[in-house]
Amino acid sequence: MFYIFKKYFALLALLSVTTITLFACGGGSSSPSDPGTPTTLVTSFNGQYPAPGKGQQYINPILAALGKITDGMIQVATPWTDLNTNIITISKIPFVEGSNDASFYDPAGSVFVEKIDVVADTRTFTGNGLPRTKMGTFPVQEGTLAYPYYHALPGSPTVSTYTADRIGIKPYNLKSTLPLNPRETGYHFISSLIVGITLTGAVWHIEYANDANDNWVSPIQALPNDQCFGHPYNEQYHLHGYSWKCFPNQGTSGQSPVVGFALDGFPITGPRAADGHMMTNAELDQCHGTKSEITMPDGTLKNTYHYVLNREYPYSVGCFRGTVDYGQALGSADMAQNIDYGSGPPTSFESFPLPKLR
Repeated sequence: MFYIFKKYFALLALLSVTTITLFACGGGSSSPSDPGTPTTLVTSFNGQYPAPGKGQQYINPILAALGKITDGMIQVATPWTDLNTNIITISKIPFVEGSNDASFYDPAGSVFVEKIDVVADTRTFTGNGLPRTKMGTFPVQEGTLAYPYYHALPGSPTVSTYTADRIGIKPYNLKSTLPLNPRETGYHFISSLIVGITLTGAVWHIEYANDANDNWVSPIQALPNDQCFGHPYNEQYHLHGYSWKCFPNQGTSGQSPVVGFALDGFPITGPRAADGHMMTNAELDQCHGTKSEITMPDGTLKNTYHYVLNREYPYSVGCFRGTVDYGQALGSADMAQNIDYGSGPPTSFESFPLPKLR
């Protein structure tokens, strides 16, 4: 997301990152013949959150307070959003134009390697952050439908003339080591911008963005992304929301495959349950996940907790069910935005109900 997280990162640098435990955290398709692919999305609740529960994304309250993330979000009057129903119509989104291979941004193309170490119980991803799926053309081109939305936002916290439409995409050092066999240890706040690694070679970011007036919004509600619901922040490409539409081999029935892994090591699947129906937030827990038998990327069946990419906010990871080792999960300075996530003892905040975020 560009300028959107300027304060977030400036203030993060002042902290030793903490692991915070939470006890009450509460258009297009992958296959043209898929009758279950939604044409609409449910966006975030407008204004103050209701009681702690589902449909929210839980950010470390210390970081949220310093970044001025309030206990609610606003909605922007965009042509693709019905503010009365919280419904986004996908066909109305003026997606960023372009359908570029990774080689458009790096002669090496998409570089992405997974290494499993059974003895160390780790799954490590390395690469250049550019996915095997198509990306839009960034910087956003003047004269395109998406351009006014990007041109209206600053692209730098210090240079007023540098607008978001000037931000391009560059490769970066992606390195992430996750538990191979994660355990459910509670409900944990999200303490980083990145929430997971896709199996196509990119990352997912949190579903928060701040506008030029420091209002907090859902990124895909307020700003057009590309056709895969991706765009760059700090020239690093990442995905939001409805990104499962661009993952391959989704099929048209049965359990959705694993499309990536969250920072705690648990899998992230597409929206279908074993019987093929699209799962809703009502069927998921507060962290936007469930436990069921799924097929892992190596073809083995495993009964495990997993997060679900579906059509309802926060779309992917709402909070973490496993403990995140941020120093390992964000294993490069590029991913950590030069913040030392590995320093300092973790701090645990135990509360019920969810504390206010400001």
